[in-house]
Amino acid sequence: MVRIIRKLSVALASAALLLGFAPSPAGAGQQGPVRTAAPPVHSTSEAGNPLVEGWYADPDVAVYDDRFWIYPTTSRSYGEQTFMDAFSSTDMVHWTKHPEVLDIADVTWAKYALWAPAPVYRDGKYYLYFAANDIQSDSEVGGIGVAVSDRPEGPYKDAVGAPLIDRFHNGAQPIDQDVFIDDDGQAYMYYGGWGHANVVKLNPDMTSLGAFPDGTVHKEITPENYTEGSFMFKRGGTYYMMWSEGGWTGPDYSVSYAMSDSPTGPFEKIDRVLAQDPAVARGSGHNSVVNVPGTDVWYIVYHRRPLSETDGNHRALAYDRMYFNEDGTIRPVTMKVQDNFEDGNAVGWRTYDGGDWTAAHGTYSVTPAASATSVTSAASATSGGLALQDTDFSDLVYEADVTLRDGRGEAGLAFRATPPEAGEEGFHGYYAALTAKGLVLGKAAGGERTSLATARLANASGGTHRVRIEAIGSSLKVYVDDLAKPRISTTDSTYASGSNGVHATRPSSKPGSAAARKPLASFDDVAIRSDVFSFEAADAPNRFIRHAWSRGRVDPDVTPYADMQWKVVPGLADRSAVSLESVNFPGHFLRQRDGEVWSEARTDDAGFLADATWRRVPGLSDRSLTSFESFSFPGRYLRHRDALLYAERVAPGERPGATFREW
Repeated sequence: MVRIIRKLSVALASAALLLGFAPSPAGAGQQGPVRTAAPPVHSTSEAGNPLVEGWYADPDVAVYDDRFWIYPTTSRSYGEQTFMDAFSSTDMVHWTKHPEVLDIADVTWAKYALWAPAPVYRDGKYYLYFAANDIQSDSEVGGIGVAVSDRPEGPYKDAVGAPLIDRFHNGAQPIDQDVFIDDDGQAYMYYGGWGHANVVKLNPDMTSLGAFPDGTVHKEITPENYTEGSFMFKRGGTYYMMWSEGGWTGPDYSVSYAMSDSPTGPFEKIDRVLAQDPAVARGSGHNSVVNVPGTDVWYIVYHRRPLSETDGNHRALAYDRMYFNEDGTIRPVTMKVQDNFEDGNAVGWRTYDGGDWTAAHGTYSVTPAASATSVTSAASATSGGLALQDTDFSDLVYEADVTLRDGRGEAGLAFRATPPEAGEEGFHGYYAALTAKGLVLGKAAGGERTSLATARLANASGGTHRVRIEAIGSSLKVYVDDLAKPRISTTDSTYASGSNGVHATRPSSKPGSAAARKPLASFDDVAIRSDVFSFEAADAPNRFIRHAWSRGRVDPDVTPYADMQWKVVPGLADRSAVSLESVNFPGHFLRQRDGEVWSEARTDDAGFLADATWRRVPGLSDRSLTSFESFSFPGRYLRHRDALLYAERVAPGERPGATFREW
């Protein structure tokens, strides 16, 4: 299938922020009264995934008035799944918890395993559909029920006094329901486990089932590889059915989708859209989708399991931006790792080594713990802290704003780190830190530190600096502020992968002194990603650097998707520069040849190595973006002209064509 990448332009997204908006039918039929607040436009949960504290799963999303509402399963053992919480937000950043919006005490027939809430608003009432009791046969009591409330935060009460669906039809276990109201007002419910999916019609009262024209009530619509977790939404006249594949406790749990011209199918699988990332999280599935009304901004909301968690019920809520191609297909979702701490919390971060960590005012700060101020031993003793995210990156690009507040210490980023064992100080991994004297890149082995390289840096202490690490194999580069040229470029192969985080240390102070409790450092705008990028032309939204029959192009027509993905590796001719390796054809690099740009297989010829090396510099037309200067011919830049790529000198008016946005 032809893949044509489509992204919202920055200009359109910015314009959307200025508008109020009303409910759109192109979500899942779940919008409530009119919304007037400015819409949120994020690339992911930029304030950090997981979204909220606690173990939750199977989230479904509704937009009621000026708030986004998430209704999840309480992820505990079946016997403890006896209530449901909800979370609401006006901006998808700050979330308010609404505890126990539905309690099993208000459902006379339900005993346990309260699963997969599905919210919907209709005619002044808020409905919450749910599964209970995990029935294994038609002889057991349980299935799918519905509760109702006058308010989105509940309390919700059983609306029927019995399950709406209490039997296996077409082999489908009655669980994991989703409710969708079409543009004509007809409501449908999609549900099913045990590898079978059904759709039923809901009558206007929303508490009874209707029949299809042929007289059937339960219509089977099972797509390929269906396990559970049905979800339906509509966009541009097309119906999208999504579902989960694999085992819910396993790493193969994932989300696939189908498209149809009808709400009842047929639904033929197109692709898997969300899967585990061994560097970020496992078991990513059972999703919902929310459209910001009045825009073409979409998010996929789902649960995932942190890498270090082995308990099947340790699942957490997350969301990422979802993009559509020009033909309506969905671009594979990337689970991004970002945190700007705007939500005032540090959910997902784990702290070590005696520091007091606080997320407030949009930053993450560390002060020596009160216990650390009682140190009275040798002056070589240090105090500080380490905070890590539950990630496991090998090749990576890692950026954050770092502010060293105490000139006697150091503060920076830790990467490829192994978390300390209980009671053990320090960590094993690399660190890049600001000090009063400048910049240091080193490696840690528990409490032992080894400096690998240093660089001078004016005003390292007191001000905020953007620190960027590129670690590709044994190549380690550290950039500060001006990201055009690394301040440090060296090699070391001691650590291959591990967690990412932030750290700060300083010599311990005399107990009770003002310095003993002085903040060490603060951090902001943390972003971690692999070394694979797509590059969008700054002056041609939705057009990306790609190769077709080896010729370099800027093109929206991408088949397959991997043709527009590039692995940024140390420069073949100069490791302080970069080379762009094709993801679809490993070993092929983007190189200039007689001013034209091609993707060709690497050779050891010195001319090829130089021609396939580029200096990544701030964008010629926008310094927040990126340009690539030819290593072989300084002053010539990678640019597009008539859809083709060239390495040429660029006049001032042509600079946007030589500037690219990294995705």
